[in-house]
Amino acid sequence: MPATLPELLRLPKKRRMEIAERLWASVENESDKPVPAAHRAILDKRLASYRAGKSKVITHAELMRRLRES
Repeated sequence: MPATLPELLRLPKKRRMEIAERLWASVENESDKPVPAAHRAILDKRLASYRAGKSKVITHAELMRRLRES
């Protein structure tokens, strides 16, 4: 039976990292699927906006703060 998140969070850091790596490896190959053209167009537009300095950049901490507030 899979452990619950609270149980996993109580594990030592080394063990949590091992589990995280195994989870990542289990989904890594799913990224081999092609990106739909419509998605690629949005990504390209956003990347161009970023490179042109038109996008506002925020830190990871700021992103997490905003997500927690919503």
